[in-house]
Amino acid sequence: MRKIVSIFVVIFILSACGSGSERKLNVDVSGINIPGFTIERYEKDLFAIDRNHFLEGLKAIQHKYEVFLGSEELTKNNTVPLFNYISDTSLIRVNRDIQEKYNDLGFLTKELKKAFQYYLHYFPEAKVPEVYTYLSGFLFEQPIQISERAMIIGLDLYLGENYPDYKKYGIPAYKSRRMVGERISADCMKELSLLFLDHNFAPKNFLDEIIQNAKSLYFIDAMLPEKADHLKIGFTEKQLQWCKQNERNIWGFFIDKQILYSANYELTRKFINDGPFTHAFSKDAPAGIGNWVGWQIIRAYMDNNPEISLQELLKENDAKKILKASGYKPKQN
Repeated sequence: MRKIVSIFVVIFILSACGSGSERKLNVDVSGINIPGFTIERYEKDLFAIDRNHFLEGLKAIQHKYEVFLGSEELTKNNTVPLFNYISDTSLIRVNRDIQEKYNDLGFLTKELKKAFQYYLHYFPEAKVPEVYTYLSGFLFEQPIQISERAMIIGLDLYLGENYPDYKKYGIPAYKSRRMVGERISADCMKELSLLFLDHNFAPKNFLDEIIQNAKSLYFIDAMLPEKADHLKIGFTEKQLQWCKQNERNIWGFFIDKQILYSANYELTRKFINDGPFTHAFSKDAPAGIGNWVGWQIIRAYMDNNPEISLQELLKENDAKKILKASGYKPKQN
């Protein structure tokens, strides 16, 4: 009898250790229904209007695209800028390229619908925003725009890293590298996460910043658990592999150089801001490497504290508490 009890205790301990090692994010959300989910193509319908009957055509789609056109009466005078916009030959060409590349958005509809099922799983009181695409005019700092009502995707910002107009408009190569269709859903979820963060929170140091930034990355984890990590954060696969191989050294650097609790923005921005790479480490080290470390801390925190919900994580602004409770300690490769 004593032997049986001992075996039971060992099994229990082993199972308990395993259960806390990684939180299961790929939960079953098949029972969450989002009826009639579609992505509305504003740029497609707008550029399809006959310019000889522009006002009539615009009025015909106004109700469908109120988020762009408003609800006020459209007149010949107040639609002149829009007429000039769709008459611009360069934008006509870009729209043609968009329609050719994204004639079918079935892949994105499927990804976003699944992501919103996860969204309702974690936030059952939330409303799924209406999703639209448009031609932003290369507004590359805001590829996705969002409100509680609508999510708007600039498809001209996902035409592939070698799209010639990107260089023409001065978009850096490290940004255009991410302008691919595989990243649209991750960018959408990142913007959605910002609705839940405390916008009055003012980070006091490096740790505060990387934890705050990494909350959005963990939100993407929860909404797109099957999406590859390099697409979530915008690294190349090679850059992500470099981070994994050097995680212990990166963490040691932050500790040894007393960066973790530094409030010196000139110093810390080198490890947070976007760019081609992180100069302090290597040309193989991606920019924003601090945010990647923050992501690993939050993953450890959530895995080791299964009672904490996603909503509670997003509200928690005590980065030191998160670090301590995470038990984060990179392994030596």
